[in-house]
Amino acid sequence: MTVARRLILSIVGFSIVVTLLSTAIQLYIDYRSELEVIENRFDEVEENRLNNLTYNIWVLDDEQIRIFLAGLVNSPYFEYASITDEGRVRWVQGAIKSRRTIEREVDLSLTNDGQDFDLGKIRIVAGLNPVFESLQSRALIILGSNAIVIFLIAGFFLFIFQYQISRHLLTLSNFARNVKLESNQPPLELQRSNSPEKPDELDDVVSALNLMRQNIETSYLALRESEQYNRMLFEQSPIGLALTRQDGTFVDANPAFKETVGYSSEELSRRSLWDIIPENETQNEKQEVAALSERETSSFFEREIINSDKKAIPVQFAYHTLERAGQRFIGISMQDISDRRASELALAKSEEQLRQSEKMRAVGELTGGVAHDFNNLLAIVLGNAELIEEKLPPDSPDLPYLKTLISAALRGAELTQQLLAFSRKQMLNPKVTDLTNLVDKMAGMLTRVLGESIEVTTSAQSGLWKCNVDQGQLENAILNLAINARDAINSAGGRTGKLNIDISNQIVDDDMAENHEDIVAGEYVMLSIADNGTGIPAEILDRIFEPFFTTKQVGEGTGLGLSMIYGFVKQSGGHVLVYSELDIGTTVKLFLPRVQGDRAGREEVMTTDQQFKTGTETILVLEDDPDVRELTVLQLKSLGYRVLQAHDGSSALDVISKEDNIDLLLSDVVLPGGLRGPEVAIKARESKPNLNVLFMSGYTQNALESHTELGDSALLLNKPFRKKDLAEKIREAIEG
Repeated sequence: MTVARRLILSIVGFSIVVTLLSTAIQLYIDYRSELEVIENRFDEVEENRLNNLTYNIWVLDDEQIRIFLAGLVNSPYFEYASITDEGRVRWVQGAIKSRRTIEREVDLSLTNDGQDFDLGKIRIVAGLNPVFESLQSRALIILGSNAIVIFLIAGFFLFIFQYQISRHLLTLSNFARNVKLESNQPPLELQRSNSPEKPDELDDVVSALNLMRQNIETSYLALRESEQYNRMLFEQSPIGLALTRQDGTFVDANPAFKETVGYSSEELSRRSLWDIIPENETQNEKQEVAALSERETSSFFEREIINSDKKAIPVQFAYHTLERAGQRFIGISMQDISDRRASELALAKSEEQLRQSEKMRAVGELTGGVAHDFNNLLAIVLGNAELIEEKLPPDSPDLPYLKTLISAALRGAELTQQLLAFSRKQMLNPKVTDLTNLVDKMAGMLTRVLGESIEVTTSAQSGLWKCNVDQGQLENAILNLAINARDAINSAGGRTGKLNIDISNQIVDDDMAENHEDIVAGEYVMLSIADNGTGIPAEILDRIFEPFFTTKQVGEGTGLGLSMIYGFVKQSGGHVLVYSELDIGTTVKLFLPRVQGDRAGREEVMTTDQQFKTGTETILVLEDDPDVRELTVLQLKSLGYRVLQAHDGSSALDVISKEDNIDLLLSDVVLPGGLRGPEVAIKARESKPNLNVLFMSGYTQNALESHTELGDSALLLNKPFRKKDLAEKIREAIEG
């Protein structure tokens, strides 16, 4: 809307308000005047005409009374008149037609021979309809005349303003809007008949605009040369450079900086320096920036920043103070040192893995050698004891001592067998085995061994593969794990014991094999044994397979049970994974190689395995283990998803509160910091009720039946998982 139109509307609006106000005041004055006229008529009737009426009532002249009342009703304003005596209406004339009325009631009395006689009361009603009709007709006339005057005045002002000012203002604005530097644009001139000797305000504005354009063009040429040179250095620098305001909001950043933090220019414009600084370091960082007022730059120091995927990136960092257009800004120099850190970590991890591998190999060689020599000694002891037993008569008093000797030798043989199992030098008798049948046969025995207080459940995947394994050794392993689970459940106390045995087909792909040392990619039958006992402390989890290591009291265990299982599975070509959380339980997964009989079938599976389901949604990965989290993030990104990440429940809720578009929460069940995965999901759905949730855990689905907070319909992805399993489960969670 133009200034002229706004001016006219203001004039018209003000005039209408004044007209309405003045009209209302005039009508109110007229209304009060009419009411005064009616009151005067009431007074006139009361003072001058009631004497005759009282006389007529005294003599009961009915005709004169009616004539008097008819005269009142037929006069202006009066609509109704009645005479009452002792509460009874005796004479009445007219009818009340108006909605609003004014009435007066007067006592009628007569004095005769010095006595006053009460003759009743007269009621006179005046209607206001004629008053309002008169006011309405006058209001229309006043409003109509004022409207004509307002229209003429507004039209005149509009014409004058448009001709004298508005059209020139449009010319000035179009010139300023279309100023082009480095062009032959002519100077601004106005089409008006004003004398050049007597310039007015518009002429001053024209001169100022022409001078401003010349100054801007001169400054622009010099600035452009400087900007081109600085921009070239800024854009091509391999070091990340950025400029922020005093409050930390980003002003500019070069490609190296944006690549490191993972944000585009548009995304950075909506963020600040504190968004890439770890939350626990923000306060110290603000103090560091505030201290820049005392010096112009800070020295380079190593620190971590948080990129767009919520991943910590190690960098070398430095601050600088800069002045631009009279304002103080903060410059940032940053260099990504992830490759250097990764090389250092990889070297340290390789050294640790080598030390652990050498330790286990050395222990295995030692135990294998000891077991071999000790078996030779036990063979001599046991063989000679049996020869002596054959020569002794049945009633010999030395026979009980001999039987004790033989029993001790047999127990020693069991110990050496366990040592040989760990060193993978025992004699195995592998057979093609259906694990479902083997576990079903053992279920009854396990129930008797564990006791009625522990519920044993088994489940098996349909179409289960067969594996080549020593059935006796596998049965011993299952029994050993079940007894360990019983001890852990009994130690927990106060809970219903549960032991879940699950069997399923598992394909270990290259990503999973890379993340778990000593496991080879391939097809396996997985036997999972899970309990809800006390769990294994993290500080001893890496030592549970070492021979003679045990947390039980003296005399309650040899420390060879788990080492025997580890050696047996490894000797069978498989692998053992253990997941455990304190006060939650433990899951032991035995990966036994599939019998490779039908090569064509395997090729078909391998071909199908490469057909991953992809997507472009946004997924928040909540996992406390940095290695598992990093692997999961890399797998999801390779499937096309946009991935955010968090290491605990609090940081995940913070990400959810800041991010509007999150399609799926992929969360571990047990997390540090007091908030578990299900609790994070519940809090997240308070602000995002339609958020999809997928849990992941080292437990199988049946092993989590005691965790009711997950809900009956909660989706769970078992660890370790293949990339194909992850892709399918993600689509199932998002698409419902």
